[in-house]
Amino acid sequence: MPISLKPAVRANGRPDLSIPSIIKVAALVSATSLLAGCSSKVPVTSPEVPAFIARGDRVLIPAGSPLRSRLPIVVVTEAAIAQQMVAPAVIEADPAAQNRILTPLAGRIVKLGVGLGDPVRAGQMLAELASPDLSSALADDARARSQLRLTSAARDRALGVKAIGGAADKDVQQAQADYAAAQAEATRASARLRQVGASAAVRGGGLALTAPSSGVVTDLAVAPGAFWTDPTAPLMTVSNISTVWVTANVAESDLGAIHTGQPVAIALTAYAGEPLTGHVRSIAPLLDPDTRRAKVRIAVSNPNGRLKPGMFASVTFVAPTGTAPSVPTTALLLKDDATTVYVEVAPWTFERRTVDTGAEQGGRTTITHGITVGQRVIAKGGVLLDD
Repeated sequence: MPISLKPAVRANGRPDLSIPSIIKVAALVSATSLLAGCSSKVPVTSPEVPAFIARGDRVLIPAGSPLRSRLPIVVVTEAAIAQQMVAPAVIEADPAAQNRILTPLAGRIVKLGVGLGDPVRAGQMLAELASPDLSSALADDARARSQLRLTSAARDRALGVKAIGGAADKDVQQAQADYAAAQAEATRASARLRQVGASAAVRGGGLALTAPSSGVVTDLAVAPGAFWTDPTAPLMTVSNISTVWVTANVAESDLGAIHTGQPVAIALTAYAGEPLTGHVRSIAPLLDPDTRRAKVRIAVSNPNGRLKPGMFASVTFVAPTGTAPSVPTTALLLKDDATTVYVEVAPWTFERRTVDTGAEQGGRTTITHGITVGQRVIAKGGVLLDD
């Protein structure tokens, strides 16, 4: 609506030149000038910069796009490819540190000094055996020593008589032969006692069986009062478990990647979240014909006895097999059941490539096919280009 700047007119047709009328006209003039000045300063809006421009299979991020600050670009590096194999395992006592306690004689167990799982020290009495055979061996030794003393005195007497001319040579020779026979019998009886452990003989004809080394009783097959007749069967087993075996059953197909000295990671069922490390100590020369697996043993220190024979575990073997390109795992995008990455083909121009992935470790994934070392890819946020 136009604004009139003419002065007001009185009723007689003459203009109203009074002071209020003049002030009103001046105010209208000022307001009209102000509006005119404001309308001349309205800014002109520039065209908006697009976030990205899709050109066929490629995507261009133009200068001024906010995506340039949100899409980090990294160089594809080379990483070692490691093959991981996991095998079930069990904790075992070191066979070289196991002592199977045998009794050299048949007899009755009159006393048992330990129980299953008890710790023992070297020389500690494990069991006491009452054996008639030991009593017979002790008696034979006593007779042999007595006969040796008797024949020794007779020989000395014959030699003395011969020296004064009062004895025939045959008497001296007989005395010497008797002494030699008694000496041989005494040696036999003494050896027999040492064989059956006479040094551990107890009063009453019993035999004390002692621990040859310190350890833990890991097997017990006897009870007090039992009569033991088989000297080839162990009464018990004392094992030193300060070092134990972790025995893994490795499939035949994985044996080619395993060698002695290879580092391994051990996960214990009993101590979840407390992994152990070790090295392959030995690989069995034979396969189990039923399971087609071989036993691979790892020696692990066990000073506090936490690792108990019979515990279950799993062993992870890592075998390097070569190198391959590696990218951050966040660079991988899923599209139509395929894994892809955005590869820079020109400055801020990217092309989507389908890749084949390998192992993932430490936030990075190896690529077996699709890109090469030295190329540049979007490390994170590539999904923003799918909008």
